[in-house]
Amino acid sequence: MPVNWSEMQQEMRPIKDYDDLRRRWQDAFAHPFVCQTYNFTMLEMAEYTQRLLGEDTRNRYPEYAQRLIDAFKCLHQAGVVDIQDLVRQLGTPEAFEAFTERRTIEAKELMAVLKYLVYWFIPAKKLLSGLVGNHSPLMEAIQQLRGRGIRTNLDILQQGLTPALRNTLAKSSGVPEEIINELVNRADFSRIPWAAQATISNIIGAGYGSLKELANANQDQLYRDFYSYGISIGKNLKLGNEIDNSCRIARMMPVVLD
Repeated sequence: MPVNWSEMQQEMRPIKDYDDLRRRWQDAFAHPFVCQTYNFTMLEMAEYTQRLLGEDTRNRYPEYAQRLIDAFKCLHQAGVVDIQDLVRQLGTPEAFEAFTERRTIEAKELMAVLKYLVYWFIPAKKLLSGLVGNHSPLMEAIQQLRGRGIRTNLDILQQGLTPALRNTLAKSSGVPEEIINELVNRADFSRIPWAAQATISNIIGAGYGSLKELANANQDQLYRDFYSYGISIGKNLKLGNEIDNSCRIARMMPVVLD
């Protein structure tokens, strides 16, 4: 059956079109660390999705999670090896159509998987300037790094995966190592699905300067620290922040920093 692209467009909203969807995963997989840490098999993706969505603390996604789990199992049965194998086979709209013609998975379910991957799993490319406040003292360092071709969260993660690499980057860029470390950690936090600059800043402000510290946090203490920090800045951080899910997801995400 021919692919109904009007229906596919509805499925991928608010992503503009298939080219935009494809660009998002290509931007991520252009970085070797993403290829190394995010290339899950289809069965690993099914398990990860169960933990990510199926164990949501507010129980918001049971039907969505099961739909995706079934799709990943279908892709496994169809012989898809891993994420890179999947996206390699779906490089164009024509390839997408051909894939659905020779596989048992429906086009709508396949599109749901691709949208899920770019919104919930594969780390999105984000400008470093978008990870800090407009008047942050970090902006000067970001400008210096831009001159060295480091513009995004994925760029700085790739060049700052280890302490030795972060030290080298600090020396070569002239940016103090402590600032390099903060920017690298902000970039690491940005891999959490839907993590915005405000959430990242609040977590750091509460005393959890790295994703590892967040993952290892005592849940009760984390709540106390988070809300105490909110009081100190005159905000009620009980509203609009999912600190419980952020901590839970931090514990299960692929580790990229040494």
